[in-house]
Amino acid sequence: MFMIIDRRIFRLVGGAILVLCIWAVIMLAMPFIGPSGRLVAILGDDPETVLLVVAAGGRLVEVKEGVTLARGGRGFALSLYRVGAPLVLEGRIAAGCFSSRKTA
Repeated sequence: MFMIIDRRIFRLVGGAILVLCIWAVIMLAMPFIGPSGRLVAILGDDPETVLLVVAAGGRLVEVKEGVTLARGGRGFALSLYRVGAPLVLEGRIAAGCFSSRKTA
């Protein structure tokens, strides 16, 4: 009985990990495909991240808690990595995962 439960739990956890890995690969790949001008999310909300957007030839859309949203032309995601961006994700989906900054 315990062996059957252990196998089911193992399969469930393994399946969940597989789905999360596939989702992560999609989030990482999306900035590189599709039309130019696609919204991307760059990990970081500090002034240095904004400077990375400018250095890569993009324009700032919004700064949220932990992420900076920007748009750029063809090859913008690769340009961001070249100038030192730590992580670039698909922007429309990632934008919903981070809250807006509170202004005082």
